[in-house]
Amino acid sequence: MLHTKKVDQLHMDQADNDFFVLAELVKDYVALIGAIKDVFHERVKIFKLWKEAEVNLNKKREARAKLEVQRKLDKIPAVSQEITQLEDKVDKCQEEFDKISKNIRKEMLRFEKQRVKDFKTTIIHYLESLMNNQQQVGVDI
Repeated sequence: MLHTKKVDQLHMDQADNDFFVLAELVKDYVALIGAIKDVFHERVKIFKLWKEAEVNLNKKREARAKLEVQRKLDKIPAVSQEITQLEDKVDKCQEEFDKISKNIRKEMLRFEKQRVKDFKTTIIHYLESLMNNQQQVGVDI
């Protein structure tokens, strides 16, 4: 009777250990995936800003071309200045997009390496726990 209770307790301990060890790893991954999702949303926002800036730049260039055709030379310098500002904005947005894309790639590679390491460590810990419980069962028999 005492032996059965001890074995039952070992099984309960192992079940708890299995759950908590693996659940902790999954919880960490879920949190990390949420953070990755936020970063991708930020990347999409930057991409949209970049493309909107390009559209605005093209519109201003078209407006300047119309002014040149209509011979409204007095308005061309102001539009040209706006074009220069929009070109700077397009360049800045593209640089931001390229930078965040590069950082995402770098972090994803780092995450992949860390994920493999964490998973390996967790599985080793889990297997060691199984072995210890089996040894305890063997000692108690």
